[in-house]
Amino acid sequence: MDRKLKVGIILDNKVNKWALQRFEPLQDKFDISVFVGQRNDYDVSSIDMKKVFLSHSTEIALALKNPATAYRRVLRPPFKRMDFYYFSMQQYLKELDIVYSCDVLRSSYTLASLKEKYGYKFILAWWENIPYRSVFDNKMDYYKEFVMDKVDLFLPFTNTAKRALQIEGVDEKKIRVIYPGVALDRFKPGEKPGKLMNKMNIPETSYIVLYVGKLVSWKGIHNLVYAARIMKQKGIKDIVFAVAGKGAQKETMKKIMKDSGTDEYFRFLGFMSYNDMPDVYRMADVLVLPSYPIMTWQEQFGMVMAESMASGTPVISTSSGSIPEVVGDAGILVQSGDFSGLTEAIIKLKHDKSLAGNLAALSRDRATALFSNKIITQQLQEVLNTT
Repeated sequence: MDRKLKVGIILDNKVNKWALQRFEPLQDKFDISVFVGQRNDYDVSSIDMKKVFLSHSTEIALALKNPATAYRRVLRPPFKRMDFYYFSMQQYLKELDIVYSCDVLRSSYTLASLKEKYGYKFILAWWENIPYRSVFDNKMDYYKEFVMDKVDLFLPFTNTAKRALQIEGVDEKKIRVIYPGVALDRFKPGEKPGKLMNKMNIPETSYIVLYVGKLVSWKGIHNLVYAARIMKQKGIKDIVFAVAGKGAQKETMKKIMKDSGTDEYFRFLGFMSYNDMPDVYRMADVLVLPSYPIMTWQEQFGMVMAESMASGTPVISTSSGSIPEVVGDAGILVQSGDFSGLTEAIIKLKHDKSLAGNLAALSRDRATALFSNKIITQQLQEVLNTT
């Protein structure tokens, strides 16, 4: 029997259920280990994969056994906190055939540093869709200069990100686009969740406009309040804006709501777990993502759109970054910052049941054709077998 390829997934402290869902079905074909830092940002108890837990105490103990290297990498690096468990990882890296990481962060820097010593293949997933974005961040620029030529294969999440890599000079032979996957059996059309609506005090007859994401300025969240104000002026009262997420702009939103007299239009759901999200999407009549492009960021994918589309919930968004690639002809796009156009698009979809039904069907079809976890997993299997 052939030995299974040993694959290590190292994602800094960003290990989460969503990021690993496309790897879970591959465990019978590859020997996959997921490395979890002591300060990981997410609960990993629901991840049904082999997990290796890394600790600070072990890392310190190993560093003390290698004082010269520790001095260079811990006490005198060009920037603070450069590595991700540099010493602890080495006892595992020597056994791995392939390592997988994402973007130029501590993990990719550590893996690039040790690649020649241990001889594994290095795959780097890639979100960034702005060429030379790292020039705005000295630490990232240092990482990038060190890491890029040590990567065997880049896996950008969109063609927009692929184009950014090509502009920077990455050989197309080292690039393969693989979209993020959506669990179609989890995110699917269904009845509105009455229990959740009751909990959020949303009347059954409401037309629900959903926003999911960080409450930050570049996501254009203030446009939701402007839209609510216009609707109030038009006498439209049976609309609820359900906002799922948290962030620094929540209080600013609330101030504008108070000043505009639109408080009654809004329900703040707070942070919703991945397990709760299918009901959140099914509750909505439309998902709105009014993102703005700025000098250092544009929408890199908009996973909430793909999940919403899989749920049969139409999308209204903008042309920021990779959004047109994700939505295609299955949604409505308006100009970033055009809150009047955004409002009219919501009203049009609310009143035109035929259009809403058509977009719902197109959304599910597009998600099935492009973002299905089954398709993504097959593509990933091919990549791991041929890298």
